[in-house]
Amino acid sequence: MKCDTEQPSCRNCQKRRVPCVTTDLRRPERNGRRTEPKGRRQSRNTIPTPEGSRHTATDRGNPLSTDQQMPRSPSATPSPTSHLLAHMEHDSAIPSIFTTPFQNGSQQSSRAHQVNDSNVGSTYQTSSTDLADGTRDTRAEADQTHQNSKLLFVTDKSRSRLQIVGSGSSIYVMAHWLDLFFAKHSYWRPIYPYFQQGLAYSIEVPLPFLHTLPQLPTPSQTTDYISTFFSQFYPIYPIIDRSMLERSLETLGPKLEQQPQRFAPEDYPSLACLYAVFSIAADELEGCPTSSGATYLEGAYFLYAHLVALPYVTSVQALLLLAIVLRHRNKDGASLGTLGQAIRIAQSIGLHQHMSAADVIGSSSENGAMDVASQTDLHSRIWWTAYILERTMELETGRPSAIRDSECNQVRPAPAATHRNDGPRFDYFGSLVQLAQIQTQIIELFYTSKQRRETKELLHEMGRLDRALLDWTVQFPEDIRPGRDIFCAEEEYHLATYVTLQYHQTFVALHRPALMSATPWLRSRVNHLCAGTPWRGRLRYALCIGAASARAGLKALNDLLLYAKASRLITANQTLLLTLVLAIYVTRIPTSRMNASDLAIVVTFAQEIEQDYLAMGQDVDFANGLGILRTQLSEHVRLTKANLSQTSSSGGAATVVQEPSDDDMSMDLIPDFDLSSLDDVWPSLWTDDLSGLYVNDANQDTLSAYLLGVPRMNN
Repeated sequence: MKCDTEQPSCRNCQKRRVPCVTTDLRRPERNGRRTEPKGRRQSRNTIPTPEGSRHTATDRGNPLSTDQQMPRSPSATPSPTSHLLAHMEHDSAIPSIFTTPFQNGSQQSSRAHQVNDSNVGSTYQTSSTDLADGTRDTRAEADQTHQNSKLLFVTDKSRSRLQIVGSGSSIYVMAHWLDLFFAKHSYWRPIYPYFQQGLAYSIEVPLPFLHTLPQLPTPSQTTDYISTFFSQFYPIYPIIDRSMLERSLETLGPKLEQQPQRFAPEDYPSLACLYAVFSIAADELEGCPTSSGATYLEGAYFLYAHLVALPYVTSVQALLLLAIVLRHRNKDGASLGTLGQAIRIAQSIGLHQHMSAADVIGSSSENGAMDVASQTDLHSRIWWTAYILERTMELETGRPSAIRDSECNQVRPAPAATHRNDGPRFDYFGSLVQLAQIQTQIIELFYTSKQRRETKELLHEMGRLDRALLDWTVQFPEDIRPGRDIFCAEEEYHLATYVTLQYHQTFVALHRPALMSATPWLRSRVNHLCAGTPWRGRLRYALCIGAASARAGLKALNDLLLYAKASRLITANQTLLLTLVLAIYVTRIPTSRMNASDLAIVVTFAQEIEQDYLAMGQDVDFANGLGILRTQLSEHVRLTKANLSQTSSSGGAATVVQEPSDDDMSMDLIPDFDLSSLDDVWPSLWTDDLSGLYVNDANQDTLSAYLLGVPRMNN
């Protein structure tokens, strides 16, 4: 636990001339070590610091002089921005973003002068500073500068739960950004601590101890469940054949009716597949989580140990189906764990490698070759389903990947049959495989690459991937093309909507830096670094592209509810992500003529998913965070409109905004500042979470204003 990131001693200890002791809450028996947030390590070498502030500690009589204990940053010529870095008083209170609403008053007041360590997702890191003698380990410093952990430790109010998410977790990072943006506004209560309270629901699957396994549904229900699965889910998740399910029913039905129940070891994976299919279908028929679906989920999860103990193809199928059930009940944390186990088993039995019929012993006969061909096609479908799920959830949560593309050579499967004459004619599964490969490049660009990228390279790659996403849609028929309105048959509407949401979610992930960057800075760099490239125009309006994707995704969801019916393919977490994107756009562009309509969309969907979360058993505080978000956002828009109206009236004429994206409330910066000096810092912001952005630091304050578009605290 640390008060701030001053090296080698925190400010409070420097002021009081006492030894500075750092403790590690995870390892209380060891001495802790100190480090700075990653963005700030670079910022001190990038932004010129006034000579006067360099000696502040010494002038106050502090024996731990910065000049003596730490190497100086390279000197810089005086610049017009030097006054931006004026020294901030050490005793200034930390803004409310770093406090939690789940503590009593005395606890809050005791934290008035330090960063809260429990409910702001503290990132535990290792320092390269030797606290004993103040010497610096240069080798460790270099290692830490170039190896970004990209991990954020999230806990809830119980403090007994801890989970790692990555910097790619858009929901957490966007909530951080909103709290930073509104840190100076008295009406804003931080929403990030509320969002953390969803941790338990996401990762935990409470299970009763089953004395007997659940009975299979009645024959009529079984028929409905199987038909529902293969019509509603199979085109997206073609991981199990209908003939296999029917054989399992014939074999396992009589065994379940026996007392006591007796099963062979190989029966358990097949039984888990049945339970998972029934759970998915039961919820889909009702359009919401059901008690029947929960019962079959418990039965499938109860067999988890048997699936791991028999690591073969059927176990992989069962684990993937179980991961799908959990994902569509918004238990993303538990789903990721199950998915990771499925991928490891799939890799151990070679499903990630292509196997031709000639490679299989005993496949020389015609019937043997046909069997091998069908099996290899099934294996391909199983592997690519795992790949799609893993890439989608990695993009959403930022968790480390279990798949390395360089180790896989599995071919794409043939288009999956729909098992019904009036089923969809388009190969949705094949298109999702292609989208997942684009998502892989986005993940590599922002989160997993160890190569340090310059701003120019990052912008060029963003432009190329933006073009790839646009080209990906060309293969779709006009009536289901992502990015346009959907006009297909009702039976296919949920499939087209799901793919459309995946498309817009990928666009949001690609253009997330533009959503949370200072627009004038980003546009100036795009104009300069992307001149002559075909993607310069679109990158200039990347903020608008992200907002348009959020709007289009929410409209597609609304159309699904109007013209078809709700589907469990669409999760509340997907809706929440798009809602947060549009909420950020509302805060960034107060003069937009669509501001009121965008706010109405945010309020409507936030209220709806709040009710959905409560109905499925999510933490009440998490759901309340959505209510607080929409209330505070409405207040922000109301006050902004009043201020703009007053300004317009006093000026005698309405203000004309030439470029909407430039109307950024936070940009009260100096025109003469050399924006290119921040090119080395900007890429690093998107490989880390925002929990290290301490707004009581002068250097970080300036970085936040120029790069993140966050209002400066020190003014």
